[in-house]
Formats: sequence, C-alpha cells, structure tokens
Amino acid sequence: MSTEITATSDNLVSIICRTIGREELSQALDSIAEQTYANIEIVLVNSAQQDLSIFDPERYKAVVVNPEKQLSRSQAANAGLDTASGKYLMFLDDDDWIAESHVEILLTAVEISKDCNAAYSSTVKTQADGTGTQYVFDTDYDSLLLMQDNYIPIHSVLFSRGLVEQGCHFDESFDIYEDWDFWLQVSQHTDFIHIDKQTAFYRAGGDSDTATDDDSLRFQPEHPLGKARAQLFSKWKNEWDGDAINQMLGKAMRFDLLAKVDELAKRLDEEISKGKLLDNEVTNLNRKLTEREALIQDKNEELYQIQLELKAVILDRDQKLQQIQLELEAVILDKETVILDKNEKLYQIQLKLNEIENTLKNKSDIEKHLNVHVQQLETELNRVLGSATWRVMGPVRRLGRIFSGSASIENKQFEISEDSEDTGEMAEPPPNTENPATESEKSAYDKKAMQTLDEFLASNERLGFVSESAPSISIVLVFYNQAHLSLLCLQSLLEHSDVPIELIIVNNASSDKSDKLLAKIDNATIIHNDENLGFVKAVNQGVEKAQSDYILLLNNDAVVHQHALSSSLSSISNDASVGAVGGKIVLTDGSLQEAGCIIWQDGSCLGYGRGDDPSFGAYMFERDVDYCSGAFLLFRRSDFEELSGFDLDYAPAYYEESDFCIRMQKKGLRIVYNPLAEITHYEFASSGGISGASALQKEHQAILCDKHGDWLGNQFVSDPKAITSARTANRCPNVLVIDDRVPHPSLGSGYPRAAHLLNALSNLDLNITFYPLQFPVDDWPETYRSLNKGIEVILQKGHLGLQSFLESRKGFFQYIIVSRVHNMSIFKELMEAEETLVGNAKIIYDAEALTASREIMRKKLNQQLISEQEQTDLFANEIEKAATADVVIAVSKKESETYREHGIENIRVLGHTLQSSPGDKEFSAREGILFVGALRDEGSPNVDSILWFIVNVLPLIEKEIPDINLYIVGDKGAQSLASIEKTNVSFLGRLENLKEIYNNCRVFIAPTRFAAGIPHKVHEAAAMGIPSVTTPLLAEQLDWQHEKELLVGENPGCFAEQCVRLYRDESLWRSVQYAALEAVTKDCSADQFQQELKSLFD
Repeated sequence: MSTEITATSDNLVSIICRTIGREELSQALDSIAEQTYANIEIVLVNSAQQDLSIFDPERYKAVVVNPEKQLSRSQAANAGLDTASGKYLMFLDDDDWIAESHVEILLTAVEISKDCNAAYSSTVKTQADGTGTQYVFDTDYDSLLLMQDNYIPIHSVLFSRGLVEQGCHFDESFDIYEDWDFWLQVSQHTDFIHIDKQTAFYRAGGDSDTATDDDSLRFQPEHPLGKARAQLFSKWKNEWDGDAINQMLGKAMRFDLLAKVDELAKRLDEEISKGKLLDNEVTNLNRKLTEREALIQDKNEELYQIQLELKAVILDRDQKLQQIQLELEAVILDKETVILDKNEKLYQIQLKLNEIENTLKNKSDIEKHLNVHVQQLETELNRVLGSATWRVMGPVRRLGRIFSGSASIENKQFEISEDSEDTGEMAEPPPNTENPATESEKSAYDKKAMQTLDEFLASNERLGFVSESAPSISIVLVFYNQAHLSLLCLQSLLEHSDVPIELIIVNNASSDKSDKLLAKIDNATIIHNDENLGFVKAVNQGVEKAQSDYILLLNNDAVVHQHALSSSLSSISNDASVGAVGGKIVLTDGSLQEAGCIIWQDGSCLGYGRGDDPSFGAYMFERDVDYCSGAFLLFRRSDFEELSGFDLDYAPAYYEESDFCIRMQKKGLRIVYNPLAEITHYEFASSGGISGASALQKEHQAILCDKHGDWLGNQFVSDPKAITSARTANRCPNVLVIDDRVPHPSLGSGYPRAAHLLNALSNLDLNITFYPLQFPVDDWPETYRSLNKGIEVILQKGHLGLQSFLESRKGFFQYIIVSRVHNMSIFKELMEAEETLVGNAKIIYDAEALTASREIMRKKLNQQLISEQEQTDLFANEIEKAATADVVIAVSKKESETYREHGIENIRVLGHTLQSSPGDKEFSAREGILFVGALRDEGSPNVDSILWFIVNVLPLIEKEIPDINLYIVGDKGAQSLASIEKTNVSFLGRLENLKEIYNNCRVFIAPTRFAAGIPHKVHEAAAMGIPSVTTPLLAEQLDWQHEKELLVGENPGCFAEQCVRLYRDESLWRSVQYAALEAVTKDCSADQFQQELKSLFD
C-alpha cells in the first residue's frame, strides 16, 4: 500500500550522480528521468574532468559540477552534497541504475516515519553487461551488523538533508569504504528503514566494487581491502564502547552460523530435488535402452552380412590399387630424376646469363661515376689552358708545330673554371671590398628588402613573437639603421625559430624607419639608446636583460635558415666542453663568407672558405675553430658573465668576438663550427655607422696581440699554404681514410664495419677526412646519418680527383688508411708515380677481406679451371699491394696468419664491434626464415648463396613446414633474382633499421659458399637474438661450433634439416641463442675494438 505525496518544493529530492564519463551514465540518467516521482534535481559531479556533452546533461536539466582538478570518490560526493538543494538526498553512481518507483517508495517511507530520516531498498547485483545475478542486498537494518560490515549499497538509500546539516560528510581520507563510513555517521543520528523491494541495481566490476572471490582477503593486512577496513576501525574504535563491540561480535558469530545453516539447507533442498528428477530420468532411460537394444540386435545381424560382402570387395580393390601405386612411384621417380638434372643445368645457365646482365648493369652504374671523372678532367684541362705557364709557352708550342710541319689551328676557346675546394690556397679579401657582381647582387637584394619593408609598414600586420616563460635561447640583436634588412632578419626568426626564444633588441639611435618597425613587434624586450653606443656596449646591454641560459648574438642583416637554432643549441647543450657555437655564413650571392675563422700568430683573422661553394665537403663537417663571427654566435650566459662580457677596450667594435673566443679557450672551453647552423648574411650592413673602420681594426688587432701574446704564440704564421692545417683549433693528428663509398650500414658488404671504423676513429683525438674513391656521389643528409658529424667527407672527386686532392693536402695528413685491395692498388700506383705525394704519412692498409681466397672458391664453385700457379699469383698480387703499407689490418686471426705466412709482419687484427640487443619476442611469437645481405652484384657471394638456398634448400624445408616464409633484406639489383616468383618469398629491400625484422623472425640463414673476411651478418644476427644456420665455411671463419653457437649444413639436404630442427625445437633454439649471444659479446667487444684501434696511432 502506497501513500501519495504532493510534489512541492519542500519535498525536492536531489540525486547526486558521481561520474567519470563511463558510457553507462546514459542508463543511469534515463532511470532518473523515468521516476514516478517528478520533483527531482540531478546534480552531476564531473569528477574526472571528462567531456560530458555526449550525454546531453541539459536534456535532464542537470546541475553540472566541473571541478578545477580531478576528484576522488569522497571528494566528488562532498562536492555533490555542497551543491544539492533538495530536502532529501540520494546518490547514484554512473554505472548503476534504479527502478522507476525507487524514489517514490523510499520518500513515502521516510515521510510516514516519525523517527527515521533514512530509508533503503533491496538491491540486485548484476553482471557488468547488466544481466541479473542471484545475489541480492536485502539485509534488514541492524546497527550492530553495520559496525561489522557494509551491507547497504550507496544508491539504495534516500536520507534527509538534516543529517548533512548535523555534520555527516564523506571522509576524504578514504579511497575505499567511504560509503560505509558515511552510513556509520548517519547511524549516530537515526535508524534506517529497510523496504524489501528490489528497486536498485548494482553493476559488478566498477571502481566501487569491494567484492572478492576470496573473502579472507578482506582481513589480510597487506591487501587493499584489509588496509581499508583497518583504517575505518581505527577511526571508529574510540566511538564504540566495549558493550557495543561485544554485541557486534556476538551478532557476527550468530549471523555467520545462520548464514551457513541457510546455505546448507538450500543445498540439501537442491540435492533432493535433483535426486527426484534423476530417478524419473533413469526410469525413462532404462525403458528406451531396452527398446534400442532389441533394435540394435536386429541391425547388427544385417550389418554383419554387409561387412562380409564389403570386405571381399575392398580386399580385391586394395590389391589392384597397390599394384597401380607401385607403377606410379616408379614413373614419378624417373621424372623427378630428369627434372632435378634439368634444374641443375638451368641453374648453371641462369648464373651465366645473370653474370652477363650484371656486367651490363654495372656499366651503367660506372657511367654515372665516370661522368664525374670527365667533368673533373675538363676542369683540370681548363685550368691548364688558362694558366700563365700555358700562355707563356704558346709561342714555343707554335714554333714546334711549324718545325714539325703541323698546320693545325686551335679553334676552340676554353673557359677557366677552377674549383677551389681543398686547394688550401684561399686568401683573405681586402677589407670592405666587394666585386661588381656582389655589388649588383646586393643592390637587387636591397631593392627587394626596401619594398618588403614599405609594404609591411603600410599593412596591419605585426611581428608577433611568443612570450615564453622559459626560453631556450635569448637572441640579442643590435640595430643601427638598415630597417629593411632588420625586417628580413625578424621574419626569418618567426619562420625558423624551432626552439622557444626570447628576443632582445638594442636600438643604437637609428635614424631611418627602424622606430616604425620596432613599434610593430610584439613580445620583445627593446632598449632605445639616445646615441650610437657601438656594437660592444650594445651587446653587453642586451645580455644584461636576458633570461635564458643561452645567448645568441645575431646580426640584424642576417637571415636565419631552418634548424639553425635547434642545431646550434644541441651542439652546446649536450657537451659541457663547448664554450661557443658558430655557424655557416653564406653571402647574398650564394657564396661562402666563412665556415669558422682562423686567428694567425700576428692577430690577423681569416674567414675559412670565403668565396667557395658552401656545399663543398670542407665546409659540411663540425670542427673546433679559433673563433666564429658575432654575426651568429651562441654561448652560455654564465660564461659571458664570468668573463665580464665583451671587453670594452674593443669598443665600439672589431676584434671583440676574437678576444671573447680566446678567453673562452683559455678557460678550457672549445669553439665549435656547426655547418647546420646556417645564415645568409648581407655583410657590412651591421657595422654600426663606424667611421675609420680600417684604422680601428689595426688598432684593435694590436690590443689583441698585447692581451693574448702567449696564446697567439702557439698559432700558425699567416700563410695561404697553412690554411687547411690552421682551420682546426685542436691540433690533433689528421687522418685520411679511403674506401669505396660513404659506408651506409644498410648496404651490407663490409660497409657496417667501415661505418663503425670511421665513427670510432672520430671518437679518438684525431681529425678524420673520408674520401669515397669508387662512388663519390652521395647525399649530404644521408651521409651524416651514417657518419659522425665531425668527419670531413670529400664528395664529387673520386678516382681521377685523388691525385690532385693529395697534392693539395701534401704534408697535411699524418696517417692514411686505405680500405679494400682495389683501392690499395690505385693508391699504390699514385705513390709509385710520385714518391713525395703523401710525405711522411704512415700508411695503414685495412684489408677488409682476403679476396684471393674468395675468388678461388668462386671459380671452383662455378667449375672454372684455375691452376695452382694462378692461385699462387692471386695471393702474391694481393700481398704485394699490402706490402706497400706500414701496417696491415686483418679482420680475423685466420687471415692475419695468412698474411704472416706471406711475409707481412706488422699486422693487427681488427674485426668489428656490436652491442647485443636481443629482441623481446619469445620462440612461439616468431615465424619465418630471415636472410640479410646486399644483392646488387651478380655472381657475388650473397646472390649466389640466396639463389642456391631458394633452388636447392627451400623446397626440402617446404615439405616439412608447408607454410614456411622466407624474408630477404637487402638491395635487390641482381637480375637473376627477378625470376623468383614464390608467394612465400618476400624481398623487403634495403632497410635502415633491422631491429623489428630480427625480432619477428625465428631462424637466420647464411648459406654462403664462398667468402673472405668475417661474416658480420652472423655476428649481427646473434647480437639481435636470432640463431643461425650457416655453411661450414662461415662457421670456420667465426671459429664457432656446430650445435653450440650455430647449426651447420654442408649440403642442401643437411642445410634444410638443420633449418627445420632449429625452427621446431624450442629448447635447441634457446640453447643456440644463448651461446651465440655469449660468443658475440666476447668476439665483438667494443672496448677491445677501441683499444686496438687506438694503438694504431700510439
């Protein structure tokens, strides 16, 4: 029986819904909207700060509480209580819901009662998907039971606001059982009415679910539930007297016994009911079994007769089929023998054809690099024809032709186009002089910049720099007129500032449109001087205002290029030994102004590379220098302050940055040139209106000499021939390395080792120059992705340019390392032609591999005749080239012994180094066989090995593992590979990063049949955690044992068998993986490699 309640404002019910944005919130809100009692206020507490617009709170007229931070469950409940305005309150979490009569039933009970201010209904526990369970919270109210445990779900209760006003709030120190604590507070002021109707629904699995499969966990001190109960009892123990606690314990024991009795009674009733059902079922089954047994007996007799007849027929057919099968097997065996024989012949023919096709392809590649050589020859010819010697000897040549009877006429004019890169003969231009072409270029540059300024000042545009609370760089600009160039500078900063910056501008009393320009700049610190203080004082002024740890001096007539700021900041912030960083300064006509600067012994200075092409190799690598121009100079503010800024003795300008950089070096700090920090510089526009500049430069040069005579005494004497030696400040030995090409590790074929060797050399106290001899064309970004940025790389010269390069650097190199025998052959010829070409440089031959043994194996495999004498000659030819060197580097102990047997005494072993990085995938998570190797050249060991494997080995593996996949990584240039069309063979091409493919595959193969050196690929596979199957040749080169560090297959059948074993046997796989990792750690030790490498230069 229900009592109707008038819906007045006095009876407003506030339902507080705490939400973290779960999708079940829609069901909770709908259940509120469907209540039979209408006077309801919804308070929606957005405790996780989620976007609730998808739930359309306005449709429910909900009051939404959006806190400034995420709230805990207790905090969210209190926020809801503080916001709610109803006379009665209740809670509903966003993953629960209530029946449509829930509010009306509870409100009726509380209104009728004179003593109770809270009522709750029975609550059904549901699955996470909302389907019901057998469990119902329907315990009648008992204050002693509430002391023992919480049996009242939070959303089953409706209570009076007066209880909150009496001090009942959620304790925000509780993360669990906050509702239990709240009901205990409420129980101090009122009893609860239990309405035994199931009108609330509690979804299991939410963040408030305290249920557990093991009830004992709630009483374990280390469990979160046990800790929460202990926290609650610690709070309430002083509120309960001994009598209450004693009654609670008694009630708990009786309650537990009653619960067990009820459970046993229910189970007994269920078993009795099941027993009756089983009795009936057994009776029915017995009757059916009797009927079926009779039927089966009849059928069995019929089947027996049929079986006798079928047996006779099958026996006859089996005899006939066996005869046919024997005949077919004989035919198939004959056919397979014929097919195998033909396949072998076709394979040999294909190898020959592929060798021819590869030769044609190589000619195309060679043509590309020959074009470079032709251009170099033309340049050299033009240089000779344009030289003074050629012109002076003209009459002599004409007389020679007359006396010899020649009547030829020179009818072609050659233009002189001398490439000045690496000549070592750059001279400093006279101060303040420019050629007419540069003047014309500047005039056009000025005109365009003036137009840009006028358009900008006439527009509504502004230069909106960002106000940074923690800038990475404070940029100091000094203005003295030249507003049009200043605008270009500022625009480039807006476009290319890839780190947070602070902009500081010191205006030295400019009289042009600079003030108008400055008025249109947002978020910059601007200092206006009443007079022109000059560059030195203005910089000191600007730095005093800086907030960042790093200061960049930038001329206002400079335009910053992409990545200039981030690249220069990286150079100094990652290395405490760096005191200042300068950049590559390019003039408006595209020629180089300077790539770092030299300070001569007399205090005069030279911008390195002036007038050259900025993309020449000499200007593309990072190096230590004497100083860098203040047009772009980055340094630490702390160093500037410690040195008291720019020395005022150099005011108003000139030599201040030279002095500053010298003082930095006296502190033990390095000045670094970074080629990626590039700017375009107008030059001389930022001179600041100083008159008598030449005289001032001389005066300040004298001051520099007076202050730093001790330091200058260690500098080179001013001499054009000393420029290349003086360009680097560290005075470390200079090392030239000659190899085929830029060694990108993904190329394979010994290039991973070559790249590591170069990078390891650059980490020593050496200046490294790398010369790609055979393939001199490459991309600069790609080059320095493979090599350290401090290595000089000489591109575009190649074979024909080597002699002129060595002549231009005569006496510069203390060490020359030549890698690979064909390069040593070229180098040897040059040395024999001109004995003084390399001066006193120590020659080191890096053999990379003993190619004679590889060539002999290749010919024997291809059934090419090779006599004992020819084999001896191959070794002798290679040993002869090695004997030219002072030191020979072998890649393995075995090859070093071969060299010693042939009379080479000074030999070192230097293999390669690898860092073990096994993938995280287990045996079962991997699949497929992996091959890695360069496949560019027909007839090479890699191409031969993969073709041999696919033709002879893979079909045998497929019989055992039909779904096997083969993954091949490497350049696919050989034509023979184009004919391979198998769905389970994937050519992945050249990959820059092999970590993922190594981690995914289960077995690595190296079926190499002829090779020299040391198999880097097997070492790398081991380091990556993938076990290998190899030929006996590679196992011998590695000195690894079968079934320990790898498995060995000497012929197709054996190789296939080992692949299948390793692919299927997890225990064997793990054993080989572990042993190979241990071996590669020992064989490829980074410390051992570095020590051996360093010893070459001791």
